[in-house]
Amino acid sequence: MNARDLDHIEAKPVGVILVEDEPATQDHLTRVIDSSPHMTLLGVASTVQDAYSLLFMTNPKVALIDLGLPDSSGIEVIEWLSKHKPETECLVITAFGDEDHVVRSLEAGASGYLLKDYSNEELIEHILEVANGGSPISPLIARQLLSKMQMPRPVDADCAQSKADQDESQKACSITDRELKVIQQVARGFTAQEIAAQMGISTHTVATHVKRIYKKLHVHSRSEAVYEATLLGLLDL
Repeated sequence: MNARDLDHIEAKPVGVILVEDEPATQDHLTRVIDSSPHMTLLGVASTVQDAYSLLFMTNPKVALIDLGLPDSSGIEVIEWLSKHKPETECLVITAFGDEDHVVRSLEAGASGYLLKDYSNEELIEHILEVANGGSPISPLIARQLLSKMQMPRPVDADCAQSKADQDESQKACSITDRELKVIQQVARGFTAQEIAAQMGISTHTVATHVKRIYKKLHVHSRSEAVYEATLLGLLDL
């Protein structure tokens, strides 16, 4: 998404919460969010516990989350949102670029992962990109993930491979026709609102289908679901 795409975003501002404990960064990100007519800052939390309290009072479309919080990791907030408010997109913005933090965040349900090196305009675009179904990832992080995925895997015994094939087949067979349609539209980049309009269902029903897809594919985020569905041959893009 770039600046010229912002005209296509829904007229209603995107509700955002910020989970960040460093005062200077908190002030900076607050100003960035407030500077965009396409976003509304619903609240700021500096700890995991504050984040929970804020989330009980708000229903943000995007949660902008730092990982290094004073009472625990921001990953706990991501996990909580994945279970209790799956319609909220989690965008990590952090100084941690190591593989462990990246993988754990994505497994917990983060839709994007950014290092703290973006301009204000780029950050606004990435927040809106997440709100509209995208998964922005810093180039350095993307390269790490690609390197990990491209590493040669050890050859399993024939019986183990056979069991793995059976497990994959069961995953594919458990996906209903309606869920298949939803994951295909997700992979094409459509938002929940667009999918709902196309299929003649509510956005709540779309969110329910997505949660069931996550459970059946044993994944925790949109990017993982699309990747797994691709491996299973479910996507006809």
